Order: sequence, then structure tokens, then C-alpha cells
Amino acid sequence: MIDLTPILPHVGPFLIVLSRITGLFIFAPVLGSEIIPARIKALLALALASASYAALSIPLTAHGAIPLPATVFDLAPLMAMELFIGLTIGFLAALPMLTTELGGLIVGQQLGLGFARVYNPAMESDADVVGQMLFYLAMVVFIALGGIDLMFSILLNTFVNVPPGGFAATGDLLALIAGLLTSAYELAIRIAAPVLCLIFLETFALGFMNKTAPAFNILSLGFPIRIILGTVALIAALGPIHEGVIDSVREALDLAAGFFGSF
Repeated sequence: MIDLTPILPHVGPFLIVLSRITGLFIFAPVLGSEIIPARIKALLALALASASYAALSIPLTAHGAIPLPATVFDLAPLMAMELFIGLTIGFLAALPMLTTELGGLIVGQQLGLGFARVYNPAMESDADVVGQMLFYLAMVVFIALGGIDLMFSILLNTFVNVPPGGFAATGDLLALIAGLLTSAYELAIRIAAPVLCLIFLETFALGFMNKTAPAFNILSLGFPIRIILGTVALIAALGPIHEGVIDSVREALDLAAGFFGSF
């Protein structure tokens, strides 16, 4: 019979590592996508936790670490808090992508493309055509910047700065999330602003034409003009949108690293 006694002291710390890493697979870009089956996510989390545990054994048992409960049932509340740490990092990393999709949704609604909705498997919901295009553009930027590697680096560094059971949701975390949400809505408006301004001018011009030449069918004429002008404005604004997404991704990851590194 195999003697499992030497393994038992490692069960609690390993579950802590597994809980934090599992949190990334809820909201994090790419990892939290609904395209990846839940079974694959569980196996990936288990493999990453197994690979990380040996390197994290010293921080987990270092001075300042809180003693872990002896039973799994007593460990459950602590695991829930550890899961929240990974979930928070994943949410902060995904915020720029969600913001970019929101800006695209605003653009699509103003262009009259609200009825042309498609299923977005990454978010498991219906999405606007323009919003989905910008969402995947932001995801490509995130991957190109090494966002997945940075997320794991931030998460693994939390074991050095935040001992097991040493994290508590405070006003600082709420202030951080509120600040990022404010910045995110600002980015969404900046993405939609060129199209909104051009559509405003187009609506004003068509309204003037309707008053001066009422014989024209403004409704049938204005709809294709709005789509063409909006598409041209969106294409012209892709460069600034790209720069804005890059800055937003870096800001979110830097703030997450700074917040958990300040413990």
C-alpha cells in the first residue's frame, strides 16, 4: 500500500495555488473564453498549479505566511478568497477588451447595424458586428503585448506579497476597480467619438436638405450614406483606437501588479 503521509502537508498549500490560478480561467482574456471547454480549463489550471507549486513552496512557508487549516472544509473559505484574487486579476486584464467591444456596440447602433447581430463565442452572448470586430482586435493586441505571460507573472508574484489568507477586499481595491471602470468608459467614448461626430454632421446635413428639397427621399438616401461615412471614419480611426487599446491594456496590468505588489 502506498504511504500518502508525506504528501498530506502539501495538500493545503497546493489547493491555495490551484485556487488562485483557477480564478484566471473565469474572466481572463483567452483563458476565460467559452470556446475552451470547462474540462480543458480544469486540466490547464491543474497543470499550471502543479508546475508552479515547486517554485512557490518557499514563499508559501516563508515568514509571515498564515497557518493553513488542517481540513479541507476549514480551508474552503480561504480557497474562495484565493479564487477571488485570480478572478480580480483576470477581470482587470479583460476590462480593455470589454471596453473596446462597448465602443464598437455604440458605433454599430449609430450606423443602424443593431439588427445585424452575431453570436460571440468568446463572451457566450450576441454581439454587434462592429463590437465583435473591435473585441478581437483588442484581444490580438493583448496577446501581442504578452498579456497572458504578464497575468501569470502578476499572479505568481502575489504569493510573495500576499500570503495565504492575507488578502482582504478593502476600499483600495474598490477604488482601483472604480478608477479602471471610469477609464474604460472614457476609452469607449473615445473609440466611438469619430463616428458619432461624423454621423451628427451627416444627420444635420440631411435635415437641412429635407427642408430645402422635400422631394428627396431622405430616409432611403440617408441610411446608406450613414453606413459609408461611419465605416470610413472607423477605418480612419483604427490607428488611434489601436494606440488607445495598448495604453489601456498596459495601464490595467500595471495597476494590478502595483496593487498586489503593495501588500
